[in-house]
Amino acid sequence: MKKLQEEIRRMAGKKDVMDEKGIETLPYIRAVSLELINFGFGRRGCQGMGMAMAEVELALANLVYKFDWELPIGMKEDDIDFECLPGTAMHKKNALCLLAKAV
Repeated sequence: MKKLQEEIRRMAGKKDVMDEKGIETLPYIRAVSLELINFGFGRRGCQGMGMAMAEVELALANLVYKFDWELPIGMKEDDIDFECLPGTAMHKKNALCLLAKAV
């Protein structure tokens, strides 16, 4: 998360929000956003994948740019549960709880 925040904040500079032009130069955000959404593949793949990826990347970049994310009080990084439910798409078994502080 820190690497992603540094990359986005360096790119955005003093702008209030990230725009689509800046997203294309951020390779790390594409890797992060691909983990968030399952589009399928082959003939039955999602036709709107390109547009959806652009929207997810833009939304994620603005969330990371506008907020500092912290774990709840008393929770350590080792306490984060990465367990997933079975199925074709990865859904977390237990919700991830983070605290967002405006920058």
